[in-house]
Amino acid sequence: MNMNDELNGVQIKELRKGLGLTQEEFAHAVAVTFSTVNRWENGHAKPSKLARRAIEQLGNSREQTTLVQPSHSIEELVSHRPTGTGSF
Repeated sequence: MNMNDELNGVQIKELRKGLGLTQEEFAHAVAVTFSTVNRWENGHAKPSKLARRAIEQLGNSREQTTLVQPSHSIEELVSHRPTGTGSF
């Protein structure tokens, strides 16, 4: 995600939903208020440079999460761990 371009409300909303976040959760993640995110998404305001940087970091973390998927969940690993009854 390149933040040199201006973000529009649709892009912000798509990113937020792609991350599976509510407006409130997204606001917390980028250190703004819920109403600020709402104004961005409705086109009534644009993110500041600092907010765009925080949004870019969220977008980058999303890309990394998509590219690097663990082969097993924590629950799978824990449920299949050795019981300690065997010998080395």
